[in-house]
Amino acid sequence: MPSVSRIAARITPFVSLAACLVIAQVACSSSDVVPTAGGGESTSMGPGPGSTTGEGGTGSSGGNSGSVDGSTSGGEGGPGAGMGCGTCPTGSTCGAANGLPVCRSASGVPIFSHVFVIMMENTSKASLDAATNAPYLKALAKSAAIGSGYHGTSHPSLPNYLALTSGSDHSVGCDCAPVGAACSLCNTLAFPSGCGCNQAAAHLGDQLDFAGKTWKAYGEGMSKACDTTTAGPYATKHVPFLYYANMQAESGGARCTSHVVPYTDFAADLAGTAPSFTFIAPSLDHDMHGTGLQQAAADVAAGDTWLSTNAKAIVDSAAYKSGGLLVIVWDEDDSSGGLIPPKTDDPIPIFVLSPYAKSAGYVSAVKGDHYALLATIEDGLGLPRLGSAVGKTPLADYFPAN
Repeated sequence: MPSVSRIAARITPFVSLAACLVIAQVACSSSDVVPTAGGGESTSMGPGPGSTTGEGGTGSSGGNSGSVDGSTSGGEGGPGAGMGCGTCPTGSTCGAANGLPVCRSASGVPIFSHVFVIMMENTSKASLDAATNAPYLKALAKSAAIGSGYHGTSHPSLPNYLALTSGSDHSVGCDCAPVGAACSLCNTLAFPSGCGCNQAAAHLGDQLDFAGKTWKAYGEGMSKACDTTTAGPYATKHVPFLYYANMQAESGGARCTSHVVPYTDFAADLAGTAPSFTFIAPSLDHDMHGTGLQQAAADVAAGDTWLSTNAKAIVDSAAYKSGGLLVIVWDEDDSSGGLIPPKTDDPIPIFVLSPYAKSAGYVSAVKGDHYALLATIEDGLGLPRLGSAVGKTPLADYFPAN
């Protein structure tokens, strides 16, 4: 049964509206309607992730809207910020972003209902900026918040994925297999045969399980849950949770099969009950990596087309609209080929989308990396920080201040 405070929060807007209609000569208080930061108004059908709409708006945050956590609603008849955030998690405080009430962590990062991460491959920001065959991402760069100083943490691919999900690359220097005999040559040879990189390390999945939050990693092209064999366009090196020893060991691998699943499962999960945290690894056909030795123009176009459908499905979902976060990020720059230093550290693309985020092409110049993104995810889900995420400045600049 709804609480008294929640019922009151629901009826207050209608009482205010009735008063305005009865007393026609008395103007309503300007606090009865609060536009979004960009000038648009937001409406919500709460509680929970009900349908949301947003209108217009210009400026860095125009047009963002939506219900927050089911306990409040924004828009006409009573601004969400004025009605409060409900009960904020310990260590967070109630504030507002884009006219929406939101609990914020001590670092200023909003508390999210759901976090989605799509990790793309091997593209420098400069290369994507220069591309002429990525219309979706070109449009997204004008509507979302993006970064100009975001970097990978190392080369090649796998250590970046480990960094993002555990706060360390664990000194892994190659794209080794998730199972098999440990290989001391992993950091010295480009393509070691039969090397395994199972890591006995704490990771984001452990934190989520401990906190009682749901999570899944979806690998496009997987033939079965917890698929540890690279085949065709499916690459295990892009599914980091396969590399943590406890995922394979616990319950005879049952933990892995319940959390690391084929991407074909995602649509039903998104339409039903989406996990609190979602990690998506597109296949080589769709992550801009390609199956050749070097990225081709067709790889960029294929990735852009894939995102135009799959990222849009997330943004259109109830889970996203009810206070979610979508981050589209790349693992490393496209100058990582070769074994001889120095290797470049060019900025890589990152797109941040949320009802709480800045928008309209806002460009954050704050330097960040995968450890900073991990800190952002952990702060936004109320989790402690792991490894090198400790002490990092999260991506709070992508969100308007209270």
